[in-house]
Amino acid sequence: MLADCEAGKIDIILTKSISRFARNTVDLLETVRHLKDLGIEVRFEKENIHSLSEDGELMLTLLASFAQEESRSISENIKWGVRKRFQSGEIGAANKHILGYRYDDELRKYVIIPEEAESVRWMFQMYIDGVSLREIAGSMNRAGIRTTLGNDFQEASVRQLIFNEVYAGDIRRQKCYMADPITKTKVKNCGELLQYYMADCHEAIIDRETYAKVQAEMERRAGLVNPTYPFTGKVKCGICGQPFTRKKGTIKGKTYVHWICRAKKETGMSCTSVNFSEDELERIAVQTLGLDVFDGEGFGKAVRDVTVMESGDIEFLLISGETKVWKNLHLDPPRHIATVTDCFQGKIRCAACGNTYHRVNSAGKWVYWYCIGKKRKGAGCHNPNCTDYKLRQVSAHMMGLEEFSEVEFEKRVEGITVLEDGSMEFHFKEGRIERWQR
Repeated sequence: MLADCEAGKIDIILTKSISRFARNTVDLLETVRHLKDLGIEVRFEKENIHSLSEDGELMLTLLASFAQEESRSISENIKWGVRKRFQSGEIGAANKHILGYRYDDELRKYVIIPEEAESVRWMFQMYIDGVSLREIAGSMNRAGIRTTLGNDFQEASVRQLIFNEVYAGDIRRQKCYMADPITKTKVKNCGELLQYYMADCHEAIIDRETYAKVQAEMERRAGLVNPTYPFTGKVKCGICGQPFTRKKGTIKGKTYVHWICRAKKETGMSCTSVNFSEDELERIAVQTLGLDVFDGEGFGKAVRDVTVMESGDIEFLLISGETKVWKNLHLDPPRHIATVTDCFQGKIRCAACGNTYHRVNSAGKWVYWYCIGKKRKGAGCHNPNCTDYKLRQVSAHMMGLEEFSEVEFEKRVEGITVLEDGSMEFHFKEGRIERWQR
């Protein structure tokens, strides 16, 4: 009709009401204005409005808004009635004919079509035998079997049938829903609304044992395509809300595994959250949860979710409802403030050989502390070095300070013992000993 208007074939458009002309106010006004520019009048019989009149557009705007809201209200009322029928156990059917079944309006349930049911059983058996969805589609097509619409089978259409619980005699309602009654946008129900599962509604084509095998095969294949790890689906970003994803890479023949915010991998998105190696996440979980060693299964049972905060701290929400926080001291940033701390002199001792740590000040390099036993003949010490920056960060944390203070360190700490695994024992002047381990 619009094409005929633009071709000059129409002078006036007569329509019963605003609600019959367009779904929403925006579409209505855009179309009416376009027709007005062409010199074409639209007359609405019910509302008695002429679009070319002086007050026509104003009245259209007001009444179209009412019509849109009325349409939305009617839609919500219809949905309410449908959901009430679901709750009461009324089955009904969205699809009158799916492969293997036809819906009998008198019996009000699905009835098996024998010849099609054999095709369904063959399709399910191929899937259990490990045949891919694409190969199943090819076999069905070569056998002359077509979809209910008479089309060739595709991988997606086979997947849709294999995953359908209707073949086990059950029905799940409200798998999808209309997100907007105006635009008629249909979306998958991912938990936004209740779903209704009704068992043994009709005669099954696939017995329960076979259906259970299909479910197990689904899980097996999903595990091959998308393997899961203890942190999968548990860790989320406290900045943008995206989940953390596993990233594996190889540099100079060595494999590295990190967990990073998904936003860093998606096109058009970015995030400033801190990355963590998988090994470090496991160590953090062991330390924070008070475990002896990391156990993936035990972690999954104990932890509900993990949030990486903007500060880099990690918050563990346990199944019990308790929250535990790991403090990120940012010990190894690519760049940090160069610090030279005098109060560490003579206070850092090596647990391996008993010697003290000495400071190395080198222009253009980090200031670090090392065991003097590494230079003494016969000592052969291999205890780890510590940057001055790291010692300050750890000391501040152990003293409960936001920033390191030389005065407080001198006042409260007798000395530090560096252990072979890189952990440190802090000896406080009141006699208390506390151990720090990354």
